Amino acid sequence: MDFEAKGGGYLKAVDLRNNAILPAVTYTKTVSSHRICYRYDDAPPEHCSITGRCSAEPLHVDQRISRNSIHNVRFTGWSDPTPTGGTFVTASKIVSYGIQVNEVIPSKGTHTVDYTTTILSIKVNHTTTEMSFELNSDKPHLYCLTLEVKDVADNVRRCRRFLLVDDTTFIETQPNRNLFFTSASPETGFKWQIHHHNICLSWKEYFLNRFYFDNELLNGFEADPYGLITGTYEQTSGELPVSGTPNVYGIVKYFVSWKLNDGPFTQEVEVPDFLNQTLCQQLPVKDGDTYTFIVRPVDIVGSTYKDSRTVFIDTSPPFVEDLCIHNATNKEHCESLISDTDPLFVTFAGYDNHSGILQMEWVFGMHSAINDSEAVEFSHGEFELVNIHMECFNGLCNCLEYI
Repeated sequence: MDFEAKGGGYLKAVDLRNNAILPAVTYTKTVSSHRICYRYDDAPPEHCSITGRCSAEPLHVDQRISRNSIHNVRFTGWSDPTPTGGTFVTASKIVSYGIQVNEVIPSKGTHTVDYTTTILSIKVNHTTTEMSFELNSDKPHLYCLTLEVKDVADNVRRCRRFLLVDDTTFIETQPNRNLFFTSASPETGFKWQIHHHNICLSWKEYFLNRFYFDNELLNGFEADPYGLITGTYEQTSGELPVSGTPNVYGIVKYFVSWKLNDGPFTQEVEVPDFLNQTLCQQLPVKDGDTYTFIVRPVDIVGSTYKDSRTVFIDTSPPFVEDLCIHNATNKEHCESLISDTDPLFVTFAGYDNHSGILQMEWVFGMHSAINDSEAVEFSHGEFELVNIHMECFNGLCNCLEYI
């Protein structure tokens, strides 16, 4: 911008001796000019990830989920872009970086950031692109870290990331929930599977991190109240995204391994749809097999826990053999015709090759024919165990004789 000043004029003098006015004397006109230059910059700072020139984050937190009190952050890759219609030299350049720490207020729904109370505020010049700071607490806290990048013209760009600090919580189990085989028979306490289909396991709400059960810190966050933090400047991906972290009471994944009989455990597999808290495996099974499964949950801060259950495979029914009716005088031979006055004895052998005998039931009927019709009377009772013949099948010994 050019400024120009012009000078000139004239002088009229008065002769005081006779009060005569002298002729006007004109001054030589002068002109003076000065040029002042300034730069116009209305473009806020920009990060190289916006244009694809780099893969770095605008604000990198070494550990977004941390057990430590010391936290390191970096903010490299920032520059002041050329204003519209300008040239490279017209950009005013970055002058400072600032980090502000605020706490996220937990709620049952979407969380808000408490911008009214600043826990920590640090400002550095443009030559510093990393810093460390300390956050101490005796219970878990979720923080919002806001980076403010300012250029010489006072244009500002902000971005934010979330930081979870937790060094106190752990995984436990709920006593009113269970880890059990849904593919097993309920009558056996879900311990025996009486088919050869998939082995299915469920642990609905069995594992939990009590703190996150009571405090739903992993829900989503409200957008920046001023609408200035969007795109890559917002935490839209990775750990602790603004949309929230899927979890089951703080647990973010489950691993399962299993073994057949006395063999070794398999490598752990991650449960694909962990929110369902179930797993079904198609495994080779045959009667007499035993499968043991270990379920290992992992929570948001990496805490873990292990619990196991065992299921037994048996699809075959028990056997009843050597059914015999005899009287008191001849127990060695079975009789088909016995006097009404004779005491009646019934003997048999019952066994199961795999799961053993849990319960024996019997029915005794009396048949009569009157006018070509039949009337049958039934009674029932308990057997008296008179002896045990032990025979072993696949490691299970159970062959009983009842009378």
